[in-house]
Amino acid sequence: MKFGFGFPLSQLPLWLTVALGAVLLSVGALYWLEIRRKRRIALFVQHTLLPRLVGSYDERVRRPLFWFTVLGFAFLLLALAQPHWGRAWKEVRKHSRDVLVCLDISESMRPTDLLPSRLERAKQKIVTLVDHSPGDRFGLIAFTGAAGLQCPMTLDHGYFKAVLSAVDTDSISREGTDIAAALAGAVEVFKDEDTKRDEFARDTRAILLISDGEEVSGDAIEMAREASQYCRVYVIGVGDPDGAEIEIPGWMAREGVRGAAARGMTHLSKLDEETLIRVADAGNGPYVAATPDDWDIEQIRGAMERLESRMVESDVRLQLVNRYQWPLTAAIALFAAEGFWLAAMPWLRAWKARRATQPRRETQHG
Repeated sequence: MKFGFGFPLSQLPLWLTVALGAVLLSVGALYWLEIRRKRRIALFVQHTLLPRLVGSYDERVRRPLFWFTVLGFAFLLLALAQPHWGRAWKEVRKHSRDVLVCLDISESMRPTDLLPSRLERAKQKIVTLVDHSPGDRFGLIAFTGAAGLQCPMTLDHGYFKAVLSAVDTDSISREGTDIAAALAGAVEVFKDEDTKRDEFARDTRAILLISDGEEVSGDAIEMAREASQYCRVYVIGVGDPDGAEIEIPGWMAREGVRGAAARGMTHLSKLDEETLIRVADAGNGPYVAATPDDWDIEQIRGAMERLESRMVESDVRLQLVNRYQWPLTAAIALFAAEGFWLAAMPWLRAWKARRATQPRRETQHG
């Protein structure tokens, strides 16, 4: 018969050590309390004279209290370990949220004010979010002056991260930062999802927009407002508001895409927080500035936790049954018996006192 606990069996030695230590600690505490009780009695009468002076006094009456406490505590620890044995068929349901990442891969994402670069740091943060969301579906839209779906919504996080890793500033040749196009593409994905499932799941999904917001084209605010009818729009701003120097590629200088190219082949790329905050507000979601640590991802995770989840998969599997109720019932019964025994101790002592005086009366009558 297979046996298990509510934790991996590899942690069993640790649990046994902790449980044994806790039991020994409780035994030591009870022993100390008993020694203290005897010392307090010894202040008034010598311990060896108690049975002669008080006929009802008997140390054996108190001994069950010790075992009730120790065994009750041991069974309580066993219940906390959640022992599993026996098998039963159970329905296993998987619940998920949908997060469609819209990632800015324009040339302005190449500066190194966030190491190793804005784009690479954004990828790292996306991977962190995915790793902390094992049950959620993710998709990816990359955008510059145009937007394209790189990865459809999927539970296969390995595939999603492989696609994410391959995306670069060269993936889409059109220059610019068209946030509106990215949001429009995300809305189309969610519309298709609603059509396939014949349901409207606005409260279970979100768009995660990651951009520096520089040189935004299109009406991003209005598009975010439209997107809010289908999902929440979360925004992470990457970059330095004071700007970072970026070298302009030669092909952009030759084609005259940027006027600054002729004046030194560099450009000061700044984080446009004002625009990104307005996009987040229009999309009924939070705006978070990228941080060197994972504080920003924690904020996004907190917002995601407030989304509802929906069932994406159901299966029937043969699983071990959690039997924590049995040791828990035993622990409750032992603690209850301890209480009853405490309540019965005066009656037991009175009964013993009557038995102790009965031989004396018989002797006197004789």
